[in-house]
Amino acid sequence: MSYNYDASQVGVPYVRAHRIEILYPDAGQLPQAFIEQSLAVKLADGTVRKLEDLPPIRAEFDLANDGLRPIPLVDPSSAAPLGVDTNLRNVMLAILAVVRKQQLLVQG
Repeated sequence: MSYNYDASQVGVPYVRAHRIEILYPDAGQLPQAFIEQSLAVKLADGTVRKLEDLPPIRAEFDLANDGLRPIPLVDPSSAAPLGVDTNLRNVMLAILAVVRKQQLLVQG
């Protein structure tokens, strides 16, 4: 089945990842993500309403072998390619930076 990922159009259902859980285990295990997704629609007032849940996605990430493989960046609203890539290592570093900022804020 083909899904629409363009969230920019009012009244047109699209797939939305509404929850992402990242597991970063120890003992040499691969990082994993559990992605909960749903079919949603953007309403005329700009709010988003979930229509139904879709099957979740479970993914493993091999930083050693795939860490530098290009990942095309996409526009968050339209899902259109932005013409620039990132990679798994940069994404993991960015997530770590956000987590560390929050850890330091909590510590005061």
